Amino acid sequence: MSIRAVLRNCIVGLMLIGLLPGCASLVDRTVADFSEDLETAVLNYDQPLIIERGLPAFLLVLEARLQRNPDNPQTLLTLAQLTGAYAGLFADQPEVARSLNERALDQARAAGCLESELLCDIRRRPFLQFEQDLTDLTADGLDTAYTLGTTWAGWIAAASDDFSALADLPKVEALLEWVAEQSPEHDDGGVWLYLAVLNSQRPPAAGGRPALALEYYERALSITEDRNLLIKVFMADEYARLLFDRDLFVELLEDVLAADPDQPNYVLANHIAQSRAKRLLNQTAAIFD
Repeated sequence: MSIRAVLRNCIVGLMLIGLLPGCASLVDRTVADFSEDLETAVLNYDQPLIIERGLPAFLLVLEARLQRNPDNPQTLLTLAQLTGAYAGLFADQPEVARSLNERALDQARAAGCLESELLCDIRRRPFLQFEQDLTDLTADGLDTAYTLGTTWAGWIAAASDDFSALADLPKVEALLEWVAEQSPEHDDGGVWLYLAVLNSQRPPAAGGRPALALEYYERALSITEDRNLLIKVFMADEYARLLFDRDLFVELLEDVLAADPDQPNYVLANHIAQSRAKRLLNQTAAIFD
């Protein structure tokens, strides 16, 4: 999921349930105006460290709210999105990333069960039955399905050495393909980025489809008009490494570092992307030699 979508959901969600100081009674146009202003300010903030330190406060507040009302699907979805985003953007230690992604997936699964029988207990359902059930899912379940699919994908990426996690790939891919079919530009092209990363998890000999992954990366880049530099970072770190393509790896990361990060609504994402690109470039010899 893009930073934009996560922030929109968590800011509006927090305001509507009265969790930001002074916002409990703001349920009119002021809510929309303020949330839009705050979202824009964060998306265009060029100091990721400030955002990294601020996001855990939202997590704790939402966790407290969930304890009071554990069956609120919107709170569960918002918390799943925010927890998964924090894990993907800022959790550097593998065990921390895996724990946060597992928490996000549990929350998204709980929300799915509350929203629709078709999205409940899908990990245990046989794949053919799951595929059939997707044909009965309506567009009303789009956001829930997307959150479930993306948090599931994040969990798989964080547990990529776990064969039981990799066994879930076909279901996650089918769920996100359904979202992409319903809304091809969903989440600023984020749905294609997730599909690209999923198809970069396994080499061709193990059933992976890197050619399809490349197509998905290119679709995500096209939708964002190359303004979201994180896409090329993922493309380098997942796709180029999978194919052991050092030249492509270096080319993509150098493109990221040479780009102007201050693109409207992508400033925060791009500064994070450039920091990651620099770190990955410094690891090139260790990765490929």
